[in-house]
Amino acid sequence: MPSDESFTFKPIGFIESCYRQKFGIPRQPGLVKQATANLIFQPEYSKSEIFRGIEQFSHLWIIFVFHQSIRQNDKITVRPPRLGGKEKLGVFATRSNFRPNPIGQSVVKFEGVEKINDRYVLKLTGGDLLDETPVLDVKPYIPFADSIPDAIAGFASQPPDKCYQVFFSDNAAKQIEIASEHLCIDVKSLVSELLSYDPRPAFYEGKYEKTSFAMYLYQHNLQWELEGNEVKVINFSST
Repeated sequence: MPSDESFTFKPIGFIESCYRQKFGIPRQPGLVKQATANLIFQPEYSKSEIFRGIEQFSHLWIIFVFHQSIRQNDKITVRPPRLGGKEKLGVFATRSNFRPNPIGQSVVKFEGVEKINDRYVLKLTGGDLLDETPVLDVKPYIPFADSIPDAIAGFASQPPDKCYQVFFSDNAAKQIEIASEHLCIDVKSLVSELLSYDPRPAFYEGKYEKTSFAMYLYQHNLQWELEGNEVKVINFSST
């Protein structure tokens, strides 16, 4: 009989992400391809040899800790957002962040490795990773082993629908143009993609009494309003 020995893991690094809070993060990796993140390694792993050959791969698995989703009591059932938050399923039949061991995994696009201030950094896009997420491991994504085209995926067999058309106020458009130049990314495309999938929690579905929302993206306060099937971005101010 195997023992119930416990294990302790030390993070190899931490995520620096455009997503600064849980609210608004896409529910799966790969939906918002413009999302950026850096994996900054701890000093003991900031050695060039540890990355030898990584440039041969276009995508990576990031194994991480749901560090803001840790609860004392284990939950054995959860309400998946894809089911509108209305139906309970066993936690092992979902990808909920509330798990017996708060471990997650995401496939991200690998954009390169750099050394910044004596630390090695992996440049990543398309992730669903919260800022300051502790990372436990990195592994290459291997298509022939990791992609199974005829796999059955239950209630999540297709990507989520884009719910909204996204528009920008004149003020927000100007703010985003300035931010794009400063961050060297296309912030407008990032915001459009993010909000089109309706990043609100599932319990908001079908509820219209609240129509104004806000979240932090990079160091900016992103504010938007809902009207029918349209989203209007009204503010993207620096915090």
